[in-house]
Amino acid sequence: MKCRTHLPFLVVALLLPLWLPMYGCSTMQPAADVTLQPPAAGISGMAQIDGNSWLVVHDALSFEKGPRMSIITLSADAAPVLHPVTLDSWQDADGRASDLEALCPVPSRPGEYLMAESGTWQGKNGRLFHLRLDASTKQAIILGVMKLPVLADNKPHQVGDQYEGLACSKGTDGRLLLLLGERGGSQRFPDGVIRWGVLDLDRHELQFTGKGLEGVKINAPGKWKNRLTNRDISDMYISPEGIIWLSAAEDNGDNGPFTSVIYSPGRISGNFSLPVVADRHPEVWRTVASVKIEALSGPAESVAGSRMSIGSDDENYGSIWRPVE
Repeated sequence: MKCRTHLPFLVVALLLPLWLPMYGCSTMQPAADVTLQPPAAGISGMAQIDGNSWLVVHDALSFEKGPRMSIITLSADAAPVLHPVTLDSWQDADGRASDLEALCPVPSRPGEYLMAESGTWQGKNGRLFHLRLDASTKQAIILGVMKLPVLADNKPHQVGDQYEGLACSKGTDGRLLLLLGERGGSQRFPDGVIRWGVLDLDRHELQFTGKGLEGVKINAPGKWKNRLTNRDISDMYISPEGIIWLSAAEDNGDNGPFTSVIYSPGRISGNFSLPVVADRHPEVWRTVASVKIEALSGPAESVAGSRMSIGSDDENYGSIWRPVE
């Protein structure tokens, strides 16, 4: 949850050539294919569609225009292209999404995804959307809407729940496990927390036990200027081997400077009552200076040595997408 500031039109016009490389666009593309996000927007969640394309979400607030989802496609020896995704209806009384911060694919359901808002704002929003994407037409439909658990509402003078990580895993009994990553770094939640619940997508019901709401506390490794304000979870990705990967970030305001790390706090178990097997002493896998990673996903097939992909929300500097080796 954050405030928004917009640059004057003249400044936007002057900075436009600088944004293009940030979005991986070396030349102008047709307006139907490429949408440049305003400098305060960015990539806030990501899920892989196939080996060289990803669905991403943007954290525009309810009163802001612009797409909430886009598709990034990568071709061999060519710059990535950003395609906005259209959506006719949000299927909910609270209207279009506000502050989308997390995204994950639904196991065993090709083309279906879950995306989450960061939390409630004065009692509104705080939703988990179930959607189906047609990647060929760049269109999506909402299949159902659920409410995320509310431990603390966000208000003008209170930072409450801030869910920035989302992952879904299928158990041996066919049930779906949903992992929610509370980012941490606030007075209410100084530590990151991985919480979990059981998801029924046929009924669109989400249930959390007391233990699942308590979750597992996560502290990101790395060198932080202030360990009380760094965000221990800025996104979450589960590898095919069941390893949990997290990004963590330090946000020093809309002009930064930013610092991010990628690390693994443990792995997924088959035990739904305690699904996270935590590593007591996680280590930094990669440090990424000067960017604020908010999206983490699988590797790019067309990039040799790629092991993961990252997307950033660098506030006034726009955003980037990059493969990571």
